[in-house]
Amino acid sequence: MQGILSGAFKARETTACKYSVGTVTVVGGSVRYSHAPVIAGLGARAAGAGLVYLAVPEASRIAAGCLLPEAVFAGTPDDCDLPKSDTLVVGLGLGHSPETEGTVMRVLDSDVKRLVLDADALTVLAGCYASGYRLAPGREYILTPHEGEAARLLGCRREEIAADRTGAARAIASRYGATVVLKGARTVVMAPDVENIYVNDSGNPFMALGGMGDLLAGVIGARWAYLKGEPFLAAASSVWLHAAASDRLVAGNIDPSIVNTAAKIGSMRIALDQGELP
Repeated sequence: MQGILSGAFKARETTACKYSVGTVTVVGGSVRYSHAPVIAGLGARAAGAGLVYLAVPEASRIAAGCLLPEAVFAGTPDDCDLPKSDTLVVGLGLGHSPETEGTVMRVLDSDVKRLVLDADALTVLAGCYASGYRLAPGREYILTPHEGEAARLLGCRREEIAADRTGAARAIASRYGATVVLKGARTVVMAPDVENIYVNDSGNPFMALGGMGDLLAGVIGARWAYLKGEPFLAAASSVWLHAAASDRLVAGNIDPSIVNTAAKIGSMRIALDQGELP
């Protein structure tokens, strides 16, 4: 693990400012899933983002104002000018609608160079790929599917993904030319060249909780923005940090029932601040 993650947690420069340590834009949310992008924003902040922009619906703004008051609102997902940030995270809680497809395609057609595609953005991508659409060259992508989303990306059954998770991650990375984070027990991170692979061995069953994927997407966006590149390293180190934060809580004899997003955010922040990293 230490070899793979070497250099992932570089110390901040003494002259650091909010722009130099990485900026992240989160695009997501709907009436039903109003808090998903807020959780991602919290993950980005906990993982060190200097500035978080939120393109979220009105239903998300109260939660964002209370939980992430330093975030900058960029408008609603379907009607905003995307800020110029280091990374953009899209898909969290958008839901399934024609508006969702329009939002995702507008992001994909933008000039953002580093894109994290999660949740509903992956469903849109899978459908567009089947119709002949291809991701634009000259950009870097990180796709973060669970097994069901991975099955949609490959046009197969979920059982096939579960039977060969490494093979599935390799197939997705090759098909879409992207770094892939196949979530689940022993999350698999695969580079686009399908040569570099990281299988995470940290984490615990108490991470089976709604919002964990949203949190991870925000962490990936922040660590990638900080590294200013190296998507595989950013993805692998984020997966480790996300899971290790939960392990820290469980090892500390904290009631496993509260190994939730808020507790994990605090744990990640402490690990980063105290240098308890590989």
